[in-house]
Amino acid sequence: MNRLSQNELMGTVAIQSALENSAGRKLSLAKAMLVLPLLFDRVVRSVLKRRTSVVLSSKDLLISNPAAFITVRARYEDLTITSLNTILLAEELGMVALEDDCLVLKKQIFLQSNSEIGKIASDILASGPKLGLILSESTADLYQTFRIEL
Repeated sequence: MNRLSQNELMGTVAIQSALENSAGRKLSLAKAMLVLPLLFDRVVRSVLKRRTSVVLSSKDLLISNPAAFITVRARYEDLTITSLNTILLAEELGMVALEDDCLVLKKQIFLQSNSEIGKIASDILASGPKLGLILSESTADLYQTFRIEL
């Protein structure tokens, strides 16, 4: 893992991208914890941002791209603290608010049209629409698909 590009600030880009593309611009905390393990992986990002990839479900992506999605569990375990710190940073920046057990997007900080955000951040924002489709599945199904035990 490249720790220099996988930090809390880049995590706020990922959280924003996921929230922008989620129903009601909100996600449960359990789903928000899946965002960084998915979007911090270069191969997963390339699958999600590709215009020609068709996303039907997380299971479909796992079957069609096993090399990309088979390590989500290990990345989840590795990025748990970073995910929590990212959520706290996003709340401190006023980007999100915690309402009940959900993160709600309050304002956008990063824009894909801004060329100064960098390639990785731009790729993360481009992956958002397909990530939103994946995160629309039930939390239990997502955790079961990626074999993450709670």
